[in-house]
Amino acid sequence: MASESKTAVAAALAGNTALMLLKAVAAATTGSAAMLAETFHSLADTGNQILLFVGMRLSERPPDRTHPFGYGMNTYFWAFVVSAMLFTLGGAFAIWEAVHKFMRPAENAASPAAFFVLAGAFVFEALSLAVALHSAHGARRGRPLLRFVRETRDPTLPTVLLEDSAALASIIVAVAGLGLTRMTGEPRWDAVASALIGLLLIAVATFLAYENYSLLLGEPATAELEQTMRERLAADPAVRDIVSLQTMHLGPTAVLVSARVWFRPELTAREIEDAVRRLEDAVHTALPGTRRSMIVIEPARPDAVSHAA
Repeated sequence: MASESKTAVAAALAGNTALMLLKAVAAATTGSAAMLAETFHSLADTGNQILLFVGMRLSERPPDRTHPFGYGMNTYFWAFVVSAMLFTLGGAFAIWEAVHKFMRPAENAASPAAFFVLAGAFVFEALSLAVALHSAHGARRGRPLLRFVRETRDPTLPTVLLEDSAALASIIVAVAGLGLTRMTGEPRWDAVASALIGLLLIAVATFLAYENYSLLLGEPATAELEQTMRERLAADPAVRDIVSLQTMHLGPTAVLVSARVWFRPELTAREIEDAVRRLEDAVHTALPGTRRSMIVIEPARPDAVSHAA
């Protein structure tokens, strides 16, 4: 999962850096509000990828005394910064520029150079999206794409997917706005396109901010994964019942698992110790793609079963 995320982020970073420079030149020469909004969109995307790399890099630091469970939450924090700040600031600036150009339209906004740059941008963004979709194909393990975006505990791939999808949509909006400007001679269509691009960025920012905020608070493993762990625990001959199972992601590849298990009463203390080790191994193998797991198996008293129910 980590390698797929890095590949997608690297492809998006390379493409957006080049596009940002091309769009900036076109915006400066045409005065188009839509092109300037696209420039800041690509600038925001470039900053996004840099911050996602920072988060992935910092999350790989090993646990220490001050952070005994590791630094996996760095991925969630920097992804939240990406969604809450860069996207939102890019969207707000696009709307501000739309208001400015609506009052003072640019006469040369719909020049051929703007369409040429947007065509090239569409190709680059489509290639970047194709790389992200290919990376997500191996990570989602047969799940529908929308379900994968909602359930994954690694925010980097969904962020890139949504960035590239929003980028393609905003290019289409920019082409439509400049096209209407050229056909009708009304330059305010360019400003309308900039406003729509800003609203699109803010909508994506809101969705990503909500998802990453939830991850920062601490989300459990998926219901499917928890069910697999329960089945692995219940399959051990030493287990009579599972009193409780609680999980929390400490990062995309780090999971905390706490289970209270009612062992069979005839077991000796040594047999229970051996069973606990077996159960820890069984839970660990049920966590695909997890590089670090903290598993606590706690023997429960028989009367705890009724209390847990």
